[in-house]
Amino acid sequence: MAFVSNDEINEIRAQADIVSIIGSYIPLTQRGKNYVCVCPFHDDHSPSMSVSSEKQIYKCFSCGATGNVFTFVSEYENVPFIEAVSIVANKIGRKLSLDTYKSNVNQVFKEEYEIMLLAQKFYQNNLRTSFAKEANKYLKDRNMTEDIIKEFGIGLSLDSNDSLIKLLNSKNYDNKKLENIGLINNVNGKFYDMFSRRITFPLWDKDGNIVGFSARVYRGEKDVSKYMNSKESKIFKKGETLYNYHNAVNHAKREKSIIVVEGFMDAIRISSIGIKNVVALQGTAMTDNQITMLKKLRVKVILCLDNDNAGLIATLNNGEELVKNNIETFVIRLSGEKDPDEYILANGAEAFQKNVQNPISFFEFKINNLKSNKDLNNVEDLATYVNDVLKNLSTTTDEILREVTLNKLSNDYNLSIDVLKKKLLSFAPVEVKSIKQPAKKERVKKEAYTIASEKILYFMMNGNEYINEYRNKLGFFSDSIHREIANEIVYYYETNKKITVADFITYITNKNNIKEKVMEIVNNAINDIVTIEAMDEYIDVVLKITTKNEIKRLKDLMKKELDMDKKMKLAEQIAELKKEDV
Repeated sequence: MAFVSNDEINEIRAQADIVSIIGSYIPLTQRGKNYVCVCPFHDDHSPSMSVSSEKQIYKCFSCGATGNVFTFVSEYENVPFIEAVSIVANKIGRKLSLDTYKSNVNQVFKEEYEIMLLAQKFYQNNLRTSFAKEANKYLKDRNMTEDIIKEFGIGLSLDSNDSLIKLLNSKNYDNKKLENIGLINNVNGKFYDMFSRRITFPLWDKDGNIVGFSARVYRGEKDVSKYMNSKESKIFKKGETLYNYHNAVNHAKREKSIIVVEGFMDAIRISSIGIKNVVALQGTAMTDNQITMLKKLRVKVILCLDNDNAGLIATLNNGEELVKNNIETFVIRLSGEKDPDEYILANGAEAFQKNVQNPISFFEFKINNLKSNKDLNNVEDLATYVNDVLKNLSTTTDEILREVTLNKLSNDYNLSIDVLKKKLLSFAPVEVKSIKQPAKKERVKKEAYTIASEKILYFMMNGNEYINEYRNKLGFFSDSIHREIANEIVYYYETNKKITVADFITYITNKNNIKEKVMEIVNNAINDIVTIEAMDEYIDVVLKITTKNEIKRLKDLMKKELDMDKKMKLAEQIAELKKEDV
């Protein structure tokens, strides 16, 4: 596992201005001494996020997202913390002092990834041999240029049934492992190359590791399947991958959209004409894992599935699931050719680019589809269509979309707007909201003791003078989570000889037992003016409540105590506590 020292991480954070880093992702506007922006972590339409140059932290006042420069990059880029550190380091022109750093390699499967990479290089090299004339002609006839072949790692598995096995065996890789990851096949105890006599296309996981292959016949064979795919293995789960995702991520964020197609050939063709924000399902049904991958991009999804009935049904089904997951969804339906690959070959890049520039919303696509097989001059068909539109409209809470749709139905078909609204209400038990607000965490009403304790902890994150104040005047919390955080703050300072809120956030990144509570404390106190006088007031609150609770505890003991001497001792303790509290 990659390791970077805490000192080096703190140096990078100190050099990286959070305003500049966040500003490289989204526009910032200065407001007083802070900066504001639209929060990228929820559906924000007005600036809800505040970025503090002084404290080097950010906070969204709507969804509660809080953190430092590393947590922002980690969340925005959807990458592990250590990779976020590397991204920030690169942005400020600093290289990590770790030559072997590669965060996207899962060391558990390191050997499997190495085998897959070696197989892919072997397949690629085969295309350069004299045995590849037919394969190269096939690729050329499909307008697969050298650049495309290189970019997507296209290769060739030779006619020999064991050429890959021999290569990998010579590298001391075991046949059982090769079989388990789907590179070879075992038939009656004899091993064969899985993809012999086929053109190969590597399949990647979200981090860019090769996890499998899809292989296509190219000589016009009729008695075999056109495509053969790697079987699922411990490194390859088809439903957990999107073809070309690792290449498309940054382009999608830049374009603020991701195009989803069915086949990897469609993705390759679209990418070849300069549209790089494209991924392929390698099928028609979208899985929950794939939807999660798309949702984390926080961009609109454009469905561009095949121009057949299966593609139409898949567009409707996948679109519904995306919308349920609050993903802004659009649709492209190509006319004429079966799929984007054939469409581009027949009509050219410019024609396809026009479609990309003018997708329709998923709702509009659904409404248009409801007209299929209906004669809208027929009264019964028209009534069925209008009722179907209203049923679909009842599922949205977008008040503007409702109003526009109702007015359009009224104008297009000369229907009473009042009748349409009445009918809509019969379908619509959902509450209509003009603006969809982000889900906010339910605020639990805290007692004065908890509020004061958490303010003290926040102050302690701001410097040694506050840590000393805690040590000298309080030194202890009765609540275990507060006690644990205080101990971590003291330990951090004693180890590093300095402390800031931003650095402490970095320190607790992997401390799951306290991380959520620390972020909550920072979130609630981020705008507080930090002074010794204010801290002393909070310490006084904690001490008074602690004393009050102790007096109550001793009084309860007195009520139960039968021994008069012990009662007297308890009374003396209570009197002493009351003196101290004056």
